[in-house]
Amino acid sequence: MKISYAAHKEIQINDQHPTVIATNNPTVYHDLIVGLGVFDDKVKMYDDSFNAVEIKDAVDWQGDVGLNGGVSEKYNSNILKQLETVLTDDQRKSITDINNQLYTLIQQCLFMIDLPLEVTYDWDLKKLFKYCKIHFNSQTMQNPYAIIESIIKIHLECGLKSAVGLTNVAHYLNQQQINDLSKLVSSTGISTILVAFTDLKSQELYTNCDFYYIDEDFVDWHA
Repeated sequence: MKISYAAHKEIQINDQHPTVIATNNPTVYHDLIVGLGVFDDKVKMYDDSFNAVEIKDAVDWQGDVGLNGGVSEKYNSNILKQLETVLTDDQRKSITDINNQLYTLIQQCLFMIDLPLEVTYDWDLKKLFKYCKIHFNSQTMQNPYAIIESIIKIHLECGLKSAVGLTNVAHYLNQQQINDLSKLVSSTGISTILVAFTDLKSQELYTNCDFYYIDEDFVDWHA
């Protein structure tokens, strides 16, 4: 997958290393985060055969995880669908039995009221999961690295094909965590794009990453 921005060199996105797109040019930074967030057409994306792809399909833009308050609820349906897929037969049987007991007990309770009331049996796993209020641990979601790790693992577990798009990562992660992020991307094969407003010296922070830089004079650098 490739990113095309204005007249600059194309940026190749792969699934073995995070792709860092850095700049100290406010205009470029603004264009990148707005473009990857699908708010204008200055940024375009292509597959490896140079066929145009919709950015909204190619990039799951998360932006600044320090401002998002954890993992977005937009993943809930994907997670519940995947959870339903991985249940064993024994687990399904146990849930069915417990669900039957609940409906039976409630129906018995209704007999205590002199009205023609009855329950409607509903076997819907997703509704049961929602009833249990499945959610991410709130304490864990206070950790920016844990948020990023969870988003990447959601893409892996749920088979999501879009790249994860982030900005301001270096505001929250130390050198070791950035190294860990690089290893996570390599092991999961989930393409990850990091947009950063910084100087060229910050390249030293992003070891094992594909590093692209556009300076204040709109000049391209690539290492």
